[in-house]
Order: sequence, then structure tokens, then C-alpha cells
Amino acid sequence: MEKLDKEEQRLLDLLPKGMERPRPLKELIKLTGWSSRRVRGTINRLIVLHHQPIGARYEHPNNGYFIITNDEERSTALAPLTSQIMVMTKRAQVISNAKLKP
Repeated sequence: MEKLDKEEQRLLDLLPKGMERPRPLKELIKLTGWSSRRVRGTINRLIVLHHQPIGARYEHPNNGYFIITNDEERSTALAPLTSQIMVMTKRAQVISNAKLKP
């Protein structure tokens, strides 16, 4: 695990511990001055490269990113990812098996 760079540390410091008050993407964009792509990319690096337990809630009005602190929060963060994997797997299977017209 590499050391966090300044951007990664800055974003990590903006994330609340626990899912009670997750920080929305729009708020992270305002606080950092970055694009949504840059914020999401940095969050991805924090998770994948630095093994930071960052989750997201997608339920309005309490949506946003947070640092996972317990197993309940982990389950909440994993549910939409697992669902997305299943949908994408099904889509890939259909495309793979589709009959092609000459």
C-alpha cells in the first residue's frame, strides 16, 4: 500500500466516519474545486490502491460517501455494487450469446 498523496489525503479528510451523514458528490466537488470525474477517480484510488474502507449511499436525501466503520455499513455499501455486478454480468451474457445478423 502506497502512501497517500496530498489530493488523496485531502479528500479522505473530507469524508465522514459512518453513514449517518454521508458527504454528497456535489458537496465534495464544491469543497475541492475538482470535477466529478476527479473526485470519483480519487475515491477509487483510495479504495483500490490504498485499501480505504469508503462506502457510498445512493438513497435520497441521505446519499453520499462515507468511511465504513462497521459491518452494517459495509453491507449497505456492498449491496448496490453487488447488484450492479449482477446486472452487468447478465448484460455481458446476453451480448455474448446474441445471434449476429450477417
